[in-house]
Amino acid sequence: MRVDGDASLDNFRVRATLQLLEAKILDLQAGQGESLFLWGPEGVGKSHLLQAISRSLGSQALYLPFSEIIQFPADAVLDGVVQSQVVLFDDVHLVSGRADWQEGLFHTYNRLKTGDILQIYSATQAPAAMVDVLPDLRSRWSELTVYHMPAYSESELGALLRFRAARRGLKLSDEVVSYILARAPRSASALMALLENLDQAAMAQGRSITIPLLNELKLLSTDR
Repeated sequence: MRVDGDASLDNFRVRATLQLLEAKILDLQAGQGESLFLWGPEGVGKSHLLQAISRSLGSQALYLPFSEIIQFPADAVLDGVVQSQVVLFDDVHLVSGRADWQEGLFHTYNRLKTGDILQIYSATQAPAAMVDVLPDLRSRWSELTVYHMPAYSESELGALLRFRAARRGLKLSDEVVSYILARAPRSASALMALLENLDQAAMAQGRSITIPLLNELKLLSTDR
């Protein structure tokens, strides 16, 4: 399955609210992990984190993004999951209204648990809140260690923007960061896409990222 080229654990900036989750990920890398269910709104880094874990584990892991696989028969996709040591199910809220996938995931959960295979899920809701999912499947997911990944505060978004810019060798002034945050969508994924465009434009023009350059590129909203 497709994995974002920027999705690595080194590129994931851990917030203070997620320090316990960071410890669980380190355990996972050391072969001492436990199964997890991560939930939170779009744009908080759930997919990045699952892809980064998958990349760090290499051939031991199987990454299954439901945005790509939901169109296929559940049985065909889930048939060989027990051959992996860790299976990562991204955006499982997309199985709402899909009885075939819910039934398949219920049986897959049991097979993975019986085989002592770690399973990690992401969704936009906690298991207990997913009322359109089979009660037995919700119950199984609720047995896992459940972590809430909350929306970013403005200061956290600013810190993330500086961190990811620095990883690219870019220095953003406080004024530029404030200008971007006042006009950009308030999600990590949107900011990272913007940073990619800014990096390319600055490199092509041989310029630093400044407010005049931002205005010239017209990548930001003028309504905020």
